Amino acid sequence: MTKSEVISQLKLKLDEQIAVMKSALADSAESASGDETKSEGKYDTRAVEASYLAQAQDAQLDLTEKAASTFSRFEAEDFELDDEIAIGALVEVDEDGEIRFFFLAPTGGGLTMNYLGCELTVITPDSRLYQELVGKKLGEETESPPLLVTGLE
Repeated sequence: MTKSEVISQLKLKLDEQIAVMKSALADSAESASGDETKSEGKYDTRAVEASYLAQAQDAQLDLTEKAASTFSRFEAEDFELDDEIAIGALVEVDEDGEIRFFFLAPTGGGLTMNYLGCELTVITPDSRLYQELVGKKLGEETESPPLLVTGLE
């Protein structure tokens, strides 16, 4: 699987999340204004709580849509084995004998997918691990967590 295929798969995952979030938001909006949350007294806050939930879901949907938009425009450059790790890098690391993969992206942190039989995790600039990996080269180690860089694409 190439890096562009990885980006496409991650974009599909974001699109799937958006579809689920839109459905949940529609349900929350209906709950906020529906008959089942109609106030039965001055201490009944079901409608207010449902409204807060709908607002939070709407904000999360907006962030996810922005992430999907960024991914659709993102073109990660190819890296040579002697390059330093930077945004767009697909990095293979060894963590205590276990192979893991990380994709350094501008957005979408926390997304995961199967890559070559291992888990690939998207990390973003606000992640401590991202900051640890940037600037490292093949064969170098990070301090916390202790990871050995074994591949770069």
